[in-house]
Amino acid sequence: MQQMGLVDGVAEIKAARTREGVLLSGELPPALLSASSIEIAALKDGSFLLTVKEGAKGRWGLAGQERELVRKLLTIRFEQRIPAAVNRTLSREEKETLDGLMQKKAVQILHGGKYEKDGVYNISDAAFNAVREPASAAQTMEIQLPISSPEHLERSGWMVLEDEMSAKNFANAFPQKVKSGEVAGLRAFDRKFYFVKSSFMLENEKKIQLSLSRGEKTAEEIGAEIGVEAEGCRAILLHLAEAGEVLEKRKGKFAKA
Repeated sequence: MQQMGLVDGVAEIKAARTREGVLLSGELPPALLSASSIEIAALKDGSFLLTVKEGAKGRWGLAGQERELVRKLLTIRFEQRIPAAVNRTLSREEKETLDGLMQKKAVQILHGGKYEKDGVYNISDAAFNAVREPASAAQTMEIQLPISSPEHLERSGWMVLEDEMSAKNFANAFPQKVKSGEVAGLRAFDRKFYFVKSSFMLENEKKIQLSLSRGEKTAEEIGAEIGVEAEGCRAILLHLAEAGEVLEKRKGKFAKA
């Protein structure tokens, strides 16, 4: 495994103007990623769409039907939020609600990269934050976030990125989290990058060691025992293996060191 490090330089960035904003591809510098006046949407092909924010986050609220529709859209994987396909699943009332959300810029149709022709629905930061506001247990709906999103890392404690460019962009976007040790990332033999929060490691490390004390197990088996998703459990195991605290004796099977 190769420990992931921070990027020392900035690679060439290619830019193209689209109907919604500027489409960038390449390695984005930290100053751009942390700018408060723009909103950055990561597209599936590794490029980014930059748009100007319509105002401060959370300046406006969402009505009940709007919250429910935003939550519904968030349960759909980003690359599957093609407007024509999504609209077929919506009722007339939901379509009217969606029109209102688009007028508020809470939901936008992005065009760029593989989505240039058909577009893809994107949820603004303000709308995402609005549906994350505290709610009663009866109102709470679990939002399925992509495991490659920083939101998933923040909520679940782990994240898996598919390629080096995505890992570098994350490190550039959140340098303090990486430098401080709050978040650690490594590249595994499958060429994916596994990130974990230190608090997530501390919470589950002893449980995993106890499980392995009873014999070799897979991430799926351990995860079922300790109540952690298999990929999250695998992320911890890979970091423990990197530190020499567990052994991957054969592909997918782990044991105590």
